[in-house]
Amino acid sequence: MENKNGLIAFALLGLAAGAAAYYLLATDDGKRQLERANEGVKDLTKSIKELSEKEAKRAAKLAKSTKAELDNLKAKAKDAGVRAVDAAADKAHKLADKASHAVHSAEDQAEQVIEKAKSEFDKA
Repeated sequence: MENKNGLIAFALLGLAAGAAAYYLLATDDGKRQLERANEGVKDLTKSIKELSEKEAKRAAKLAKSTKAELDNLKAKAKDAGVRAVDAAADKAHKLADKASHAVHSAEDQAEQVIEKAKSEFDKA
């Protein structure tokens, strides 16, 4: 029984497809309908192509803009890094100079204390 039902369904489907093909290919009204459908498909294809081209250009423009902004940010970050290193180097030089002066001052004071001690020792 299942085979007969499947065969009948298949036959009906074939009959419907055949009738639609006959209508579209053999009758004047069907030919007009088929031509309109073809024109609709062509218009849709053209619209999709135009939209794709427009969006591709927009995406390329956005990518170019994003790259330029990224390059700008990289340059700013590099400049900030250079300034930070320069500032740190300046601070290090200043601290080294201060330390050097402190050492020389301590050295001078030590020499004075030694000289004073020698002088007092010689007097005694």
